[in-house]
Amino acid sequence: MPDPQAVHSAFSVRPRDIANTYDSRWDSWLLPRVDGQYAGTTDGIFQWAACKWGLSDNMLRAIAVRESTWFEDLHFKDGQCYWNRGCGDTFSAPTGDSETYCNGLALYGHDYQSDRNSKVGAYPYVPQPGLCPKTFSIVGIMAWESPSWVAPASPYPGNQNGTFPFSSVSTAFAVDYLGSYLRGCYEGWIKWLNPQGGDIWGCVGSWYSGNWHSSDADTYISRVQTELANHTWLTASFYDAQQDYSCDPVKGCPI
Repeated sequence: MPDPQAVHSAFSVRPRDIANTYDSRWDSWLLPRVDGQYAGTTDGIFQWAACKWGLSDNMLRAIAVRESTWFEDLHFKDGQCYWNRGCGDTFSAPTGDSETYCNGLALYGHDYQSDRNSKVGAYPYVPQPGLCPKTFSIVGIMAWESPSWVAPASPYPGNQNGTFPFSSVSTAFAVDYLGSYLRGCYEGWIKWLNPQGGDIWGCVGSWYSGNWHSSDADTYISRVQTELANHTWLTASFYDAQQDYSCDPVKGCPI
């Protein structure tokens, strides 16, 4: 479990209610409740977060299937993450802003910019300054926060939204944060996205796309609903972890 004070400090210096884009309760009520303070099985975490935020536990499970195939942080012994198994998304090209972000991630113990790429589970780019994962965790939490998204306010420290490194090392924090986002969105507290509230599936789609019922968002919603209908996490093949990753000839098997 992460240190709650560290979590709260990370969020407090990165307020969401800027330029009237989020309801003030996002900062005063929602994020202060996110702490990841639960120790138990992965499935227990989904139940805990669902109860905490008033959501469907199976919906949270289905999101995790789509985002990571239920891997919180699959990585090689040298620290390089296994793409789409707890880390994902990247920049189209390195920039000064992306390098600031990637350097900030490196302060927590691993520099993704200097990895020696693997043949399996590899980054879809050659590691270099300014290129590193944007998202982490079992539910695909984006840590990157572009300065353009908060303008005209000042950029967030490190161009991060406060979720890293907690999201990369704590399943409980990750699912807790996802639950907070879906609850706040459902309440209508993202003013630029869904001020009316009341559409949980629209919120699920926005988790992936950042948009409201766009083509990408609706495609993602459909995929999550398919996982939900099939109860994919209960199928026998889902528990055969080896089918979801391969071993690298040089780096060995991920852990």
